[in-house]
Order: sequence, then C-alpha cells, then structure tokens
Amino acid sequence: MPKPLEIAAEYAHLKCVEPKPVMIAMAKLIQICGDKDIQDYDRKDARAFVDQYGKVKTTTIRRRLNSINAVFNWAAYELDLEQRNPFARLIIREEGRDACERQPFSENELRNLYRRSLSFGKLRLILPILGETGCRLSEVLGAVKKDILSVDGYLVLHVRENSCRSLKTRGSDRQIPIVSSCAKQAVDRLLGACSDSDYLFPRYARDGHLNNTGASATLCKFLKASYGGKTTHCLRHALRDRLRDAEVPLEAIDQIGGWSSVGGAGSKYGRGYTTSKLARYMKRVAID
Repeated sequence: MPKPLEIAAEYAHLKCVEPKPVMIAMAKLIQICGDKDIQDYDRKDARAFVDQYGKVKTTTIRRRLNSINAVFNWAAYELDLEQRNPFARLIIREEGRDACERQPFSENELRNLYRRSLSFGKLRLILPILGETGCRLSEVLGAVKKDILSVDGYLVLHVRENSCRSLKTRGSDRQIPIVSSCAKQAVDRLLGACSDSDYLFPRYARDGHLNNTGASATLCKFLKASYGGKTTHCLRHALRDRLRDAEVPLEAIDQIGGWSSVGGAGSKYGRGYTTSKLARYMKRVAID
C-alpha cells in the first residue's frame, strides 16, 4: 500500500495543483502521527494532528487539513479503501478567533510606500506593481519579461502559467493594464536591468523554481515594521476597495484581480472586458 508522500505527490501531479502546500501538510502529518500506510491512519491520528500541530493560527491548521483531506478523499477512490476519511469534518476548537484582521493600505500610505520602493529599488520594485494591478505576489514575482506587452496602446501585464509557477485558478490567467506611472516606472526599471535571465526577478525566479516564501518574508518584514503589520496581500485587498469605491462594476473588478466571479453563470460567458475598458476603469484609482 502506498505511503502518504507517494499518494500526495501523485495527487498533486494528476490534479495539476501546486505541490508544495500538499507536501508540507503530509510531511507534518508524518512528523506527528508517523509514516504509515495510507489506510492505517484513523480518527485518533486526525485529532492528534490538530492537537499537536504547534503554536500556529487555526487558519494555518485548517489549510493543512484541507490538503490532507483532499489527498485522503482521492486515495479512497483510487485505492478502493473501505473506511471513511478520518480527516473529514474535523472541528478545530475556537477556529478563527485567533485571526488578526489587517486593514488595507490607505491612499496616503500607498503614495509613501511607492516613493520609498522606487528609491530603494531591487525587490521592493514589485510593491508598486502589486498595488496597482492587484496581483498575488507569485504572479508578479514569477513573471517573465515577455509577459509585459503592449495591447491597444496600453502597457499590459499578462499573468499566465510558466515553468517556475502555476496559477491559482483558471481565472488567474488574465491581462491587466498598467496605467499608474509608479507601476510603469517600476516595470521600466526591471526591464532595463542588466540580466541575462528571462525573468523580471531572477534572484527569486528561474525555470522550475520560485522562491515565493523568501521574497514574501523579506517584503513583509519591511511592510510590517513600517505600515502597522500590513503584508503584501493587503495591497491586493486595497485595490479591490479602491475599485469598489470608484464604482467599477464587480465583473470588471473580478477580471482585474482574477477573483472568482460574483455575477453568476452568465458572467462566465464571452471574453470579458476589453483592455481599453479595463484601463479606463483602473485610471479612476491610479496613484501617480
């Protein structure tokens, strides 16, 4: 009978999901409960996993459980296991009560952040791009130079899968106009950097590898110290708030950020908003 890591690797490969979170979860399971055959884990192991995980937030434990639960569900069908999934419907005591809600960046904070980032250069050049496109960190960190396009007269970032990172959802593959002068300046400096690499951030991205964790730690250390505990993901939240306040249609907001559509089945038909239309919407909130 296959062991957990073998099953997890096969699951991630066949489902085309990012393998790292799945393998981290399974490695933690083995650390706490031992390296058993997949059918030998029981509800006691599941409870021990929750109780002995360590001093992390309950949201982290839930994410790990979701990965383990998916692997065990898949294994049950593939291996014709008779017992129920021991990791299904687990309750985490006081789940969510330890969450710390971070506020999005204000417009004044963004202006200050962009000015400091452009002055410092290097990895911090990613911050104006994140803030003015609403991208996830990995989507910009893993971008290649040919992802910067000119479409209908606009500078565009094409977020698409490549050999160093996958995308979170199908809707994550999108083209985002870059209309803010701060973000444009950051892109120009990255494209003009002397590097033989095809990637915008060659120190963190190369074929087959993306050091998203290292980049996130470096950026968040700076942001948390200077902006009240905020993280790079707060930039993404802030752009959604800015677009909403500017009365941009929700379908357009979802298309810009690659979020799951709120508009129902009909919103999934057609090609969506044109580049020029999205650019006009984004100009409403652009910080220059």
